[in-house]
Amino acid sequence: MSGETVKAVDGQTAVMRTVMWGGAVALLLAPAVAMQFTSEVQWSLFDFALMAVLLAIACGVGELVLRASDSLTYRLGAAVAIGTTFVLGVGNLAVGLIGSEDNPANDRVWAVLAVGVVGALIARFKPRGLSLVMVALAAGQVGLALYADATAQDLPLRITVVFVTGWLVAAALFDRAAREGRA
Repeated sequence: MSGETVKAVDGQTAVMRTVMWGGAVALLLAPAVAMQFTSEVQWSLFDFALMAVLLAIACGVGELVLRASDSLTYRLGAAVAIGTTFVLGVGNLAVGLIGSEDNPANDRVWAVLAVGVVGALIARFKPRGLSLVMVALAAGQVGLALYADATAQDLPLRITVVFVTGWLVAAALFDRAAREGRA
């Protein structure tokens, strides 16, 4: 068709989209399958609905990234950031990061994630700014660990290391995308 205004989907985008949405479906189906084999997994309809909404939000943001940039490095940085955010948020909802899920200290996790959202908006989703936002999230994650330690609450070091690593890997990828000049 002449005058085509719809951008063609390249192979990289198709693969990333398939992995993203396929992974979301697999994550949503995993507890349903597990419930068939063990009584230790007990999800309600609400649990499935909430997970579906959270996965749709994460994948929706992923779709925006796929449409906004064709830079593989930027896309990978965004994937790591979205994944880290998703796991942190779902983990905090499910079992709580600091102590149990009922611990009011877990509200501070949402404050850290809010810094990420506001920072990304201020940075206009440009890779240089997002790199700095990811470093700020890593610092916020360390701040959560220091708070938990200072108040004698349980936040295992390995959990902090995992999330700080996620934020810093995303920061490095966004920094590289900025240096490549392709975002």
